Amino acid sequence: MGKIKSLPPEIIAKIAAGEVVERPASVVKELIENALDAGSRSIKVEVQAGGRKFIRVTDDGEGMSSEEALLSLQRYTTSKIARIEDLFAIQTFGFRGEALSSIAAVSRMKIISRKDSQLSGVEIKMEGGTLLGSEETGCPPGTSVEVRDLFFNVPARLKFLKTLGTELGQIGEVMAKIALANPQTQFQLFHEGRALAHYPVRDDLSSRIVEALGKEVAGKMFFYRSRNGGVKVTGYAGEPGLNRPNGRGIYLFVNRRPVRDRLLTHAVMESYRNLIPKDRYPVALLFLEVPPSEVDVNVHPSKWEVKFSDSETVHRSVIRSIREMLERTPWLKPSSVQKGSELRESFDPYPQGEEKSSFPFSWPQTFRVESRAGVQETTSSFSFLGQIKQTYLTFASPEGLILVDQHAAHERILWEKLLEKFSQGGVGKQPLLLPEVMDLPADEAKIVEDHLADLARMGFEMEPSGRRTFWLKSTPEILAKREPIETLKEMINEISSWGGDADLQRSFDPLLKIMACRGAIQASRHMGREEAQALLADLQNCNSPSHCPHGRPTLLKIGLAELEKMFARR
Repeated sequence: MGKIKSLPPEIIAKIAAGEVVERPASVVKELIENALDAGSRSIKVEVQAGGRKFIRVTDDGEGMSSEEALLSLQRYTTSKIARIEDLFAIQTFGFRGEALSSIAAVSRMKIISRKDSQLSGVEIKMEGGTLLGSEETGCPPGTSVEVRDLFFNVPARLKFLKTLGTELGQIGEVMAKIALANPQTQFQLFHEGRALAHYPVRDDLSSRIVEALGKEVAGKMFFYRSRNGGVKVTGYAGEPGLNRPNGRGIYLFVNRRPVRDRLLTHAVMESYRNLIPKDRYPVALLFLEVPPSEVDVNVHPSKWEVKFSDSETVHRSVIRSIREMLERTPWLKPSSVQKGSELRESFDPYPQGEEKSSFPFSWPQTFRVESRAGVQETTSSFSFLGQIKQTYLTFASPEGLILVDQHAAHERILWEKLLEKFSQGGVGKQPLLLPEVMDLPADEAKIVEDHLADLARMGFEMEPSGRRTFWLKSTPEILAKREPIETLKEMINEISSWGGDADLQRSFDPLLKIMACRGAIQASRHMGREEAQALLADLQNCNSPSHCPHGRPTLLKIGLAELEKMFARR
């Protein structure tokens, strides 16, 4: 007899179940998705011992007849698709016909279901994938699926489950994601008889976001939308100050299906580049709608993964949509723009006739200031009060106070100017009266030699003079009064840290950040009234005035309402 042989059906069932049912949260996800496909408006989830011992999902959907319920427990039986073409036009959550059979294979399951048109329902009991019995029963319309002793017959899988708190947290997270995509449905979660989460039916998504993500996001998340052909992008993104140490605050949905996707996650992160620190993650909800034929959801039995036929268009559309909203800095608008603590789904990110960049307060008064570009006329309702520790600029306005970090603000201003000039061909240079000699280590000399043209675009014009020696003939204008050679050495060290595949054409971003930081006004430096007001005027003209290129805030506002609350006037 040969080595290759067919596996017994019970082993096949357990292998298949392992792909669909990874933990209790997987059971909850599959059962809730079935309930949504059945048209449910109210879904109740009850668990015990973090879902290990008991899970029950009850819905008010269309229900099943006795024949349909029995058939649903067999593998690859579904009402969602009938032809191979249907796989490329999926508009339901379920479609593989594996969920119920997989769950039944690794648990003790009971299904009670009844169609509204029938007088009685059906009760079916399963154990380890084996049918124990089916009988008629009285029950309300809808379906209730009860799962006990998950993985009782697969001890190897059982030992990989985490603590009760971890598994319960996973269930809560799954429910929150599904609730965010379905505000028209009520969801309830109970553990050991105690209510843990309640998501009532909502007419709009803004209230549900606060319920799912917590009160900390209230008033800090803003609506965005865009359309690029058949790709529609909508969602809410948090202000840069609302960030977390991990990516769990990023919620991704494709055609209302919660997904995990590196492409979409990267697009969200790229939207916040230079607005939050590298080691932090934004809070954002992304709802992507694409034609079903343009996305493959049949990648893995768990249905968390997707593939796009035009991933480049999707990636670009997401970045543009979120970034355009962020560049408008809506969180810096006067408090009258936001009402109470509600999120603003009605906020239009593209209003007609409004300036590209928003600022905390109005600028009605006119005054003349002498800035670095010479005498200019601008408008402002700000009155410069002075500096705190020669680092923070304070301004008064009829609408409150504003504090500015002078270094971070100037760094943002220089950064955007450098980006613009670099994109136009190169940074402004200042020739040195006498070229300076730079003698570099062999590895650094090789980097400079390989990237002479790129460094010249950034203002450092150098000429080789031997194997490790270079003449520095010009430096960037913004570093004229600083220490350009020290800045250049820092940039060379940055390039050397990238390894052998360093390419300045693609990686100039961190180098320009170094230049902006070194060229900016430093902390602990005195600034007079006119210079401070000129700095504020320049900051107002930035695309994203609220944060420096490294993600630190450039300014903070304290409105009148907050001041009155501090002094107990309200």
